[in-house]
Order: sequence, then structure tokens, then C-alpha cells
Amino acid sequence: MEKRNLALLLVAVVLFGVVSSGCLGGGGGGSSSSYESSAAPSTSSTVTSGMATQASATWETPWNAYNPVTVDGKAYYITQIEYTFTIKTGEGERSYKVVKKRGYIKAHVYSEENGGKKDLGEFNLFAYYGKITPLNGPANGTFEYIVAVKERTNDTDRYFLQPLPNFEAIGTGKAVVVEARSGGGYFYWSNPPAMGQYSELPYTEGDINDVLSGLGNYLFQGWVAVVSSGAWSGLEGHDLLKKDEYTFSFMGMGYHYKISPDGSVTLDGKSFRVSNVEWSYSMGGVSMQGRATIAPSLPVPVEAEGNFVDLSSGTKIYSKLKIDEVKLEEKIGGLTVSIEKPTSPGEETETSTETSTETGTSTQSERPSSDNWKLAWDASKPIKIGEDTYVLKGLTYEVTYKLAGQKVHYTMERGYTEADDGYKAYAVVRMDDGSEYRFEVYFSPDELEEYTGWVLWMPSVLQLTESNSPEKVVIEGPSCSYTYDEESGEMNGDMTCGAEIRESPFDQIWDLYNGFAGGIYGDVVEVDSLTRSGEGYTVQPAGSVKLAGMDFPVYSVKWSGSLLEMSANGETVVAPQLPIPVEITASIAYPGEALYVHVKVTGLRLERLS
Repeated sequence: MEKRNLALLLVAVVLFGVVSSGCLGGGGGGSSSSYESSAAPSTSSTVTSGMATQASATWETPWNAYNPVTVDGKAYYITQIEYTFTIKTGEGERSYKVVKKRGYIKAHVYSEENGGKKDLGEFNLFAYYGKITPLNGPANGTFEYIVAVKERTNDTDRYFLQPLPNFEAIGTGKAVVVEARSGGGYFYWSNPPAMGQYSELPYTEGDINDVLSGLGNYLFQGWVAVVSSGAWSGLEGHDLLKKDEYTFSFMGMGYHYKISPDGSVTLDGKSFRVSNVEWSYSMGGVSMQGRATIAPSLPVPVEAEGNFVDLSSGTKIYSKLKIDEVKLEEKIGGLTVSIEKPTSPGEETETSTETSTETGTSTQSERPSSDNWKLAWDASKPIKIGEDTYVLKGLTYEVTYKLAGQKVHYTMERGYTEADDGYKAYAVVRMDDGSEYRFEVYFSPDELEEYTGWVLWMPSVLQLTESNSPEKVVIEGPSCSYTYDEESGEMNGDMTCGAEIRESPFDQIWDLYNGFAGGIYGDVVEVDSLTRSGEGYTVQPAGSVKLAGMDFPVYSVKWSGSLLEMSANGETVVAPQLPIPVEITASIAYPGEALYVHVKVTGLRLERLS
């Protein structure tokens, strides 16, 4: 499935925009740091200032909007923020008015069906709204967007306070609706799988690249300066209401800080004590200076500005961020926003006023009798089922996959047998129209463990024929055949025989280490227990299945997340005693691209050893 490069521009800029990251202090990621201070900082304190009592003078979580702020002992969420953002380079100066809101909306969700749109009904969603208006300089007009998710999480809140659109949520598996407009460009994406409707293909209008390109790299460059600045790391956990000077080492660079308490500011009728914080860095022709007005109890600076100069490259950048308005509410309620598709205010669904972490856990269930399911497609060793030991020799899948305008269904039988001086692994695909494809791979005995370790059992013919070092490959189709002999290098027949199967999007996504492996083996989420739910997934008992004449209790794991930067949602059913999942339902999607897969084990051939 081809991914669109421009559509990933926001994510790429945040991850790799290092050069401009010094505009408000410089630096990038990393974990190595140390302090040298002229006055020992206090790690916690209580400061009273007129209207507000602030429980801490430390800036613990810059840019984090998930948890509420505390004022006069009450918890408040930032539900709206407005600020002016300015960036200046050798090309000139440009300023932008940025407005961000969040809250609950009710919106219709659509799917693609036969080239048209199917209305799946109205849903209560959590939405992020943003509007970015150029104030001067050349511009392509106002950029406006809505990103609605099934539920608010730390991941979806990530860019709410930052001067970036919340488009990163598209690749988290949680985005249900995305709508954006910029200049003459319009984009709309509805993603039903995020609501658990995996078999419904996402519906798309317009091209996300047209909308994003209207923002321009000029603005992205400045945004990265704010988001990835290493200067923020030197302020976390430091007492910002105590006068101090100190040096903070970050990624081998030493930042010098000066903290000066500087009165208070009033935002949304509430008073906040603030400090003026200055920092600087200089080494090898690169210099950075910056300052910020920071209220420690707010996760976003009230005002920040700085510059970055690299004499070797001639790079000079100045940027400034200033809050104009903040709205604080005890609960996040309904939101009134719309672009072209109508919405209405939704209903608040959160039960806790303050949540410091996302556990994602649920009531524990009884521990399964076996951990064979953790083998993740590896049947290279005998497995214990009850009192007996078995070797997996073969299985049969029922396969269904859907693309826009296409639905394919077939059965696939896989297994291995002994052959002359080695083994033969095979996959037989039987299409609904009666046609049959047979794929055979011959290999030496010393490669048996490699094939039965995972390649043989995943429902991919491509993995079977292209992995490891087969001595011979034989493919037979309804009206074609192909043979390749490794020893002689001889090839006979039609090399494209079986391409309908091997080159299909379904067949090519499967890869235990670099692609889709069922959703629960680290490809989308990492599931380590069937007794509890975890981050990105929920687990519950799901009855039993009958295979190979035996009844196996099964567990359902519903998951959501990212696969190769695409939205991934699905359900995987595992039998604890078996090394392969017995059923997988999944949707893998990105605006303009979508694939639905359903794979179910309908037959199992086990050889008992004892």
C-alpha cells in the first residue's frame, strides 16, 4: 500500500526538523542531562498570589494538555487557547493568529461503498478544532481543521497546546473524522474502523496534500522551533518562582538559564504568578538566545521568543509565541464548531476530573492454561496441549479482503511434508470461481525451523516463496506455471504466474518483523498478557472454537494504533494453547488508502507425538 509523502509532512517535520529547533532555545530529543546551579532549586512549593493558590512552582509537563491545571485548589482544563505566532528569517517576517479549541461533538460517520458514501449514523466524538490565520506576508488563506477521535487520550491531546495541527492523531488509530480547509483546498476523511466497524472502508473527499501544501514549509519551520526546542527540557522540574542561575547540559550542549520572578498575569479571570526565564547557548559558530514568561502551573508559556544563528550556513531565524486568550473550565463539555460538514455539541463522557496516567486496564480475568499464543506464528517446536504433545503440520484459512471497489474471498491451505532429501512447504489457494493456485517451496532439512518458525503459517504466499533460501520454487495456476531451480539457476514458465495472489495488497502487508503480523505482536500493539487490558488494547474471554477435533478456549483482543504510520484498528482472537491466532479482523487505513482484512482458521492438522 503506497503511503503519501506529503500527507506525512507534519509528522516528518516534528521528528526530523533539527536545524530550526533552536529558535526558542535549540536542541532536540535525548535523555542525557545534568544541572549546575548557583542556588539550590526547590522541587515543590506553594505560592499564593491574590486570586490563585498554585500548588507547585515547577513546570513539570510543558505542552501537555491531558491533565488539568490547579487554581485555588480546583482543577481546570484548558478548552481553548489563542495566541499570535511570529517567525522572521532573511526572507521576511510573517505572523499568524492561532486559535485552538477542544470538546465533544456529535457528527455523522460515513463509509465508502460502491464508489459512493454510506451514512453510518451520528456518533458522540471528542474533537480538536484549529484555525490558523495569516496576519501579514504572502499567504494562501486561513487554514481550518477539525480532528475528531473516539475518546480523548494523552496521544490525541499531544498537539492541542502546541502550534501544530492535531493531524498526528490520524496515524494513532483513534481518528474518526478529519476535516480541513485551506485556500481553495478541502479535505474530509471519515474512518469507521476507529469506532470498531472494521469492515467499513473509510470515506474520503479531496486530497490531504492539497490542504497541507497551503500552509507552506515557512510556517512548519517556525513550528518546529517551538515544539522541539531543547530549552524546555532544562526547565522541567525546576523551581521557576525562585530567583536562580544555572547551567543545564542537554545532548552535549550547555544551556545557561536565569530565572527572575516577575509578578503575575491574569488569564480567564484567574491570576497566575509568573517568572521571566532567559537562556542562551553558543558553540562553534552556532548561538541561541531566548526568553519566556512562564506561569509554572500552566503547561504552555505565556510568552516566548528567541533566535538561532548558524554562521557557517548563514541561517538566522527569530520566532515568538504570545498567548492572547485562554479558556479554563472544570469539565470539557460540548463544542460548537463546523467547517462544511455539520456538527452539533456533544456530551461529556469522562468520569474522572483528573487523570494522571492512562492505564488502559480492566478487571483481571483468569490466567490462561498455556502461553503458546505468545509464540507468535512460531510452530517450529512441539507444543503441549493438555497432557499431549503435538506438532503443527498444516492449517486452512478463510481469507477476505476489501479495497475501494473490490472484494476478494478465497481459502488457503498451508502445510509441509517430507520430500526427496528435505521438505516441501506448500500453499494452495482456492478462489470462489473454482480456480486454484498451488505454491510449493522445496528446502533442505536444516531450514525446517526457519520455515516453520513463522514464514509457513502467515497467510502470505509472498513470504513463503521469497523468504529464506529455497532450493526450488514451483507455482501452478489455472492456465500458467513457473519453476525456479536454485542450484542450476534455471527458470521455466511464466514468472508472473500467481501474481494475482502474491502481489495483492493483502498478501504483501504480512511480515512478522517489518509489516502486519496480526496486530498484537508489536506491529501495532504489544500484548503480553491475556489476563488484563493494556495500552491500546482490551482483552476479554470469547468462548471457544473447535479445531482438530478439540475445543479451545479463546480470548478476544481489540486493538488500535499505528502500522507504518497508518491508522490500524482490529480484533485478534487467540487460543492460548495454539501458537497462531485463530481469527484476525483488521482495517489499515490512511486518507486515500484503505484495506480491510479478515483471516480465520477453519482447519488445523496436528500430529500427536505422545
